[in-house]
Amino acid sequence: MADSETPGRYLGAYALCRDPSGRLLLARLAPGLLDEGLWTMPGGGVEWGEPPDGAVLRELEEETGIVDVRDARVAAVFSHVFERSAERPHDPFHVVGLIYEVTPGSFDLRPEFDGSTDRCEWFTEQQARALPLVPIARFAVDLAWPQR
Repeated sequence: MADSETPGRYLGAYALCRDPSGRLLLARLAPGLLDEGLWTMPGGGVEWGEPPDGAVLRELEEETGIVDVRDARVAAVFSHVFERSAERPHDPFHVVGLIYEVTPGSFDLRPEFDGSTDRCEWFTEQQARALPLVPIARFAVDLAWPQR
């Protein structure tokens, strides 16, 4: 059990999902959230006792409507410590995100209703790099299109 001196920890599972033309799927964080209006990867917290590979599929369906998945495998691990700052006056916490490379079988999207995201779209590299992104999404963009 954590005490009040122990910073928070968060384990998430996220989908690095591309369509046949190579566009990347991103979701926008809904109003009322800490990073509202910023874009992230479809995904989220792993629930107590839930396998991460189940969490990524659950979150992908909740946030985008995609249920037909041909393959999902861990491609990378994201780790970032968010310290308290003037811009982020919250308790520090450590995010660990398992990034799954997901191959969808269908590409039609629908936004999440009354959830953590309010929009989802496919983006080209140029479009994605121009968006306001949370750190894990910046990490995913660099995974999808490594800088040379």
